[in-house]
Amino acid sequence: MTRFALLPALLALPLAACNQPKPVYVDGAYVRLNPNPDNPSAGYLTIHGGSTPVTLRAIETDAAVRLEMHESMTHGGMASMAPIDTVDVPAGSKVEFKPGGKHIMLWQVNQQAIAAGKVEFKLTFSNGDRLLVDAVIQGPGGKPVGSGGAAPSAGADDTHTEVH
Repeated sequence: MTRFALLPALLALPLAACNQPKPVYVDGAYVRLNPNPDNPSAGYLTIHGGSTPVTLRAIETDAAVRLEMHESMTHGGMASMAPIDTVDVPAGSKVEFKPGGKHIMLWQVNQQAIAAGKVEFKLTFSNGDRLLVDAVIQGPGGKPVGSGGAAPSAGADDTHTEVH
């Protein structure tokens, strides 16, 4: 085989990598502690959709006694909040968990997590993907607590790991 016969095969390798499906990823994750420790704290993050649509089926953590996904809404000038079981993540778009919208409610955040300055979330999706996401813990005023480092900036890529 001549070296020119290998050229088409070598040129095809980068193209094959381009056809890989783009994965779902999460960034901007943080937890804002409630000033009253008897009331739940709130968690926020942004989910970036991959090449195919998926559904977020669950968020879990060992750093709180209880965790629920919620959504805030306004009807007729009255604000309310309700638990949600799943969240659709369309392909190529993003879903924000932010104040006044979808968010994570956490009851009794563990003191060890507060001292460490972070909470680890495990997100489970309909396609079987599971992501581990570190969320910086902020005090009620928005400043990071513990040894978790700086507050997340918009678009910052938090640590996340895919688990299978």
